[in-house]
Amino acid sequence: MTIQAITFDFWGTLFTEGPEYAGHIKNLRNEILLDAASEAGVPAEPDAVMAAWRQAALDFDAAWMAEQVMTPFDRVARIFGYLGLPYDEGHIALTTQRIVEAALEGTLVPLPGVLEALPQLARRYRLGIVSDTGVSTGRILREQLKRYKLHDLFSGFSFSDETGVVKPKPQAFLTALDEMGVKPQEALHIGDIPRTDIGGAFQTGYPYAVLYTGHAHRNGQPEPTARVGNHLELIPLLKEVIGHPPRVM
Repeated sequence: MTIQAITFDFWGTLFTEGPEYAGHIKNLRNEILLDAASEAGVPAEPDAVMAAWRQAALDFDAAWMAEQVMTPFDRVARIFGYLGLPYDEGHIALTTQRIVEAALEGTLVPLPGVLEALPQLARRYRLGIVSDTGVSTGRILREQLKRYKLHDLFSGFSFSDETGVVKPKPQAFLTALDEMGVKPQEALHIGDIPRTDIGGAFQTGYPYAVLYTGHAHRNGQPEPTARVGNHLELIPLLKEVIGHPPRVM
């Protein structure tokens, strides 16, 4: 069966955070939480806020490993709990919105070959994104794609905060594929994590799954169809894999 579509992971495959995320954005989010604590009548120290953020991040990672979704609201609610702030749904929601939108003050960095390869690939294949999201929601990531004039190249989107499903669950992939109007057997996926991207694509029924190593090189099972360190490598790779039998599960 001919490949009709390519789905991409987002973080670590298409983009990574710019340097200001470790500085300006981190400080901005801390200030938002400090303000929230003051507004709740339970002032907090900066060290306590950072400790609560780190613990909530660990909770997020644990949920993700268990294939569960933790929304930004859930994460901020945990931070409120760690800081001893009263549970006020409206206050948590407003704080969450401010924390999420703080990401728009940062710049994402396209990974090698993204800006050059995607327009070329979009001329021949339908493109989609299958992404697990954290504090930066699907709405924020769409805005970042628009900044690089890439958004309109994609016709299928699956963000875990919107679907309630994380990879490697097949529904995470099927959401994007359904929007693109293609079957799993007609698609190739590329991502940077063997467990979620490679394993999830094969579980969904993709014949091909490529491990992207241009940002971080992760080993693990299952074995991908191929590895690429630059998205421009996908162009000759697609010509090659289409001429060979797919992986048999």
